[in-house]
Amino acid sequence: MNIKLITGILGAFAVGFRNVFKRRMTLRYPEQKLDIESGYTFDAKSNTGSAGFKGRHILYTDKCTGCSLCAIACENIADCIDMV
Repeated sequence: MNIKLITGILGAFAVGFRNVFKRRMTLRYPEQKLDIESGYTFDAKSNTGSAGFKGRHILYTDKCTGCSLCAIACENIADCIDMV
């Protein structure tokens, strides 16, 4: 039992030590802003956005399970999704 405990603790320290020297993947939002390139677009005809577009939800009704998470996420923004 003690050997498993010690190896678990040492493994956790090893992972933490490895990640200390890696670059952060998050931004400190109010101070740092994310630069969005001009290549992001949305095609309304095919209802798809290119990489990075954050303005429109695409709902595939054949894959919908009726969980209502999309309506809950969009509730405070607009009346965009009505669950049937």
